[in-house]
Amino acid sequence: MEAPPAQPQTEQSPLNVEKVEKQTLGMDMMRQDSQVRTQVEEFKEKVKKPAITTSLIIYSILNVIMLCVGGATVHDCPIKPIIPIYLIVAGVLGVVTKILPLINMKLLNSKIIERVLYALYLIEFIWMILGSVWIYSIYEPPYTPITDQPHCNKTAYLLAFWLLTLNYIFLLLVILIPCFAVCCICFCTMCLAANTQD
Repeated sequence: MEAPPAQPQTEQSPLNVEKVEKQTLGMDMMRQDSQVRTQVEEFKEKVKKPAITTSLIIYSILNVIMLCVGGATVHDCPIKPIIPIYLIVAGVLGVVTKILPLINMKLLNSKIIERVLYALYLIEFIWMILGSVWIYSIYEPPYTPITDQPHCNKTAYLLAFWLLTLNYIFLLLVILIPCFAVCCICFCTMCLAANTQD
């Protein structure tokens, strides 16, 4: 019996080796990217529901407080009578825009209600801008009625002032945090790319 002929050993060219290394490196990076995405999605699911529920509860309570304070002081701000009305309308809009999505999601799942919600969000934003003009334009009014000088109820004015200020801070954070996250992701990606090239 004859031994099978020995197959000649072929040396891999440097181009083939480099090509295989690039493919392996690319697959490793894709695998790492996939793992990171999976971890991010798992984290989002863990954090998402308690954070949303907590913020909904806090904002709903604040909106009810706005509604009550605005209703209680509706005739107690002659310097700017629109401020208690601002509180009432902002409170009602806030409660409706917090509850309506839950009702729609759990019971109805209607596209019409989604469109109504978008319109209400726009109205709420416009109302916030108008409230800013009314409230910040008279900063800081007299709080107690002295003779014929117009005044504004301290609770109503300060509630409106600080809630508007907090809304602007929150809006700023909502814009800045994603921008910061994108910058961090880009920086980390560039660092990883630089490390894999070395």
